[in-house]
Amino acid sequence: MKLGIVILNRIELLEDLLSAFIEIGISDANVIDSLGMGHIISHNIPIFAGLMDAFTGSSPKSKTIFIIIKEEMAEKVVEVVKDICMDSEETDNSQILFLPVDKFISF
Repeated sequence: MKLGIVILNRIELLEDLLSAFIEIGISDANVIDSLGMGHIISHNIPIFAGLMDAFTGSSPKSKTIFIIIKEEMAEKVVEVVKDICMDSEETDNSQILFLPVDKFISF
């Protein structure tokens, strides 16, 4: 089993991404609101206020999606995220990582 974590910086793509997950057989995900470190330090810590220009144009908010999947689904998830989120004109609009899950118990 794997824990897939998708950080989606273009939140307008959330519904498309979740719909694509359903199409490949993923019917359960948890989605939370999140903020990147750069946004927080450039807006909330005065010593880093000069960094605000470095983050101009980037979305201050993002969504973090958690999914528990079988190991063989990992590549399908990567392909779905790439298909939905990859845009040659924009970079850093999403990231994905997988962590091993030793035990998963649902009550």
